[in-house]
Amino acid sequence: MAEVKHPAQILFTDKHPLTAILNIKFEGVVDRTLTVTVNAPESFADQDQVHAHSGFSTLFLDTVMGSCVLGEIENPTSIATIKLTVNHLGKAKIGEPIICRAKFNGEENEVAYVSANLYAGIEERLIATAIGTFMIGTATKSIREKS
Repeated sequence: MAEVKHPAQILFTDKHPLTAILNIKFEGVVDRTLTVTVNAPESFADQDQVHAHSGFSTLFLDTVMGSCVLGEIENPTSIATIKLTVNHLGKAKIGEPIICRAKFNGEENEVAYVSANLYAGIEERLIATAIGTFMIGTATKSIREKS
């Protein structure tokens, strides 16, 4: 029997256009918490050319949190971010490892709830926190049908 892969393992491969250029790595899932790492890319440098732009942190958080949802729902299907709140506390230096830990907090009425922390460097400095809600099954129903 073939190994069952977490959706994040499939997403974070060289076949996906976003992850192919960023070299995002699936680290694993423990207690409904998905861990993924990436090195802060030079192409997302802030104006100072030393740190990654906070927009990259937001993009990375949204991608990992959505992948966390896909790995936890019973029947994987399309999802969409309903709301994402990010608190930026710092920035990663270009080339520095960024670690995202996204925790699946539950699902109700086709909406999933996830929280996440973003850490930078080998000392794992906390650089962002986030909470997000994700609509499940967006390809099959309009938002009007879900409300």
